Amino acid sequence: MRRRFFTALATACLCLMTYGSAWAAGAVSIWVALSETGGAHAEAAEALRTELDRAQPGRIEWRVAHWSRFPGVKPEPQWVVAVGTAAQRGMQELFAGGATPPPLLAILVPRLAFERIADQARLRGGSLSAVFLDQPPARQLEMIRLALPAVSNIGILVSAESKAHGASLEKAARERGMRLAISQVGQDGLFPALQSLLAEVEVLLALPDPAVYNSQTAANILTAAYRQQVPLVGFSPAYVRAGALLALYSTPAQVGLRGGEVLRQALSGKPLPPPQWPREFAVGVNQDVARSLGIALDQAQLGEQLRQRERP
Repeated sequence: MRRRFFTALATACLCLMTYGSAWAAGAVSIWVALSETGGAHAEAAEALRTELDRAQPGRIEWRVAHWSRFPGVKPEPQWVVAVGTAAQRGMQELFAGGATPPPLLAILVPRLAFERIADQARLRGGSLSAVFLDQPPARQLEMIRLALPAVSNIGILVSAESKAHGASLEKAARERGMRLAISQVGQDGLFPALQSLLAEVEVLLALPDPAVYNSQTAANILTAAYRQQVPLVGFSPAYVRAGALLALYSTPAQVGLRGGEVLRQALSGKPLPPPQWPREFAVGVNQDVARSLGIALDQAQLGEQLRQRERP
């Protein structure tokens, strides 16, 4: 076991030394593999490319395409960026048999999905990292505290897979004098778990777990919460448009920019950092829902207050 670990570590160090010094030697070849060729994935990829080209104009040889277009392409790149979960999986599988696979940075991936499919040997060895799509627990709970200072009971719906992430949210809530109620969706289905949770909480915090929140369930969850006068805090602007009181999210451009910063530092010789949350974020408020609940919220002010809390 120890021998395998140190072999993986040595391989990763050689890989990063080779690719990290390539910038100084000349052009650097980077593949950007997209899960989808348009929309958010293209926006994130463009922000990443803009950040790198701004720092070193003309020094990078880009190849941007849907992840399925890369098998068989030669020569292999020095670095790979995977935009989205499907691209991460595809690029991991493409280089799985290589002795020194190029470092891989995944962006715009939910933490839950990244951890489920991540190549653990590469993750431990430092040749795989990510900029997540979702938000850190402390930021989520701090936004709720700022927006709804009288609230002390918050609820989350989880699946068997996402239940483990409840611990970090529970810690963040406890540090702010709040109580977190966790209801797991079981064999009885989603709505018994939802109804029992709504009966005991003041706010429902939605998590990016597709087993719970998806196109088949989101509208019904929002409706049930609204009928109980329990505000829902979402994780995308789509939730605000659909009836959530608030949402905390990072735009694809913000995630891509952070990915570009991470890659720029790695190309200059610094180690690829561990997977991380996005640094920049946005806050959305549905003013119609706020008025119906008798809540006054200023979207811009709330976002600025939250940023001030995170400044050193």
